[in-house]
Amino acid sequence: METNILSPKYRKNRKPTKVRKPSKPIDGINHRLLREQAEAQAVTAAKVQVPVESTVPDDNAPVTRAELEAKATELGIPFNGRTSDKKLSGLIATALQQGD
Repeated sequence: METNILSPKYRKNRKPTKVRKPSKPIDGINHRLLREQAEAQAVTAAKVQVPVESTVPDDNAPVTRAELEAKATELGIPFNGRTSDKKLSGLIATALQQGD
């Protein structure tokens, strides 16, 4: 026997449900969409603004790897990628003490 498969809108013992369409504005402009787009642009503009960092280096900041490597090459200290920052700073300190 053949069974009829009915969509949820027209199932047995159910009232048909009406699908609502979005209302058309009188002036032809959907102000809700315009407001949502403006809010989205404001949010992206707020995210894009990057705080300005000061260009003055902090004296209490730890020494970076690049600075250590530059000083080691300046003093002629051999090192490689496996040399730790701690060991490299120790080698630089001993080289500076011997130079004095």
